[in-house]
Amino acid sequence: MPKFPLLLLDADVIICAHELGIWQKLADRCKITTTRSVVDEADFWYDDNNTQHPIELSTDLRNGIVDCVDVPMSQIDAFRRKFGPMYLDRMDPGETESLAFLYPSSEKWLICSGDAIVFKVLGSLGLAEQGISLEEVLQKIGLTCALDEEHQHYTKAYRLRLTKLGQQESITGMAFSL
Repeated sequence: MPKFPLLLLDADVIICAHELGIWQKLADRCKITTTRSVVDEADFWYDDNNTQHPIELSTDLRNGIVDCVDVPMSQIDAFRRKFGPMYLDRMDPGETESLAFLYPSSEKWLICSGDAIVFKVLGSLGLAEQGISLEEVLQKIGLTCALDEEHQHYTKAYRLRLTKLGQQESITGMAFSL
């Protein structure tokens, strides 16, 4: 079975997949790509006992389980200049680098995140179809994992709601710089 292609993961999804114990299955069924900033951000997770566990993305990179792209700073800066402070203040480096990579690409990358700003940016740029929730990825690759109250920001409903909000903020001009 071919792997689910062109999938960019945000740090929060990598952390959540480790937390939920589904990282290896996700990696087996998806061709995972991420950016250098996300690799730096996704370094550990906490279990129910508040015990910290390391995430070894460097090992996954060496073993070809995860691909990493480095986005030129000029491309990141050009992307950031599109947005006003209402959006810029909410984008962390990993989200910014991932979106700056996805935005000009001729390939139809999908970005998977649980962060509101990612879906709002996609909505504001008219790229709603390039967002995907963890719930949707799991459905597409045949994995079931109940997302409890704590993980509702990884659902399709959350993605759709925030994407629509980004579309509305684009129309009103709230998303972009002047």
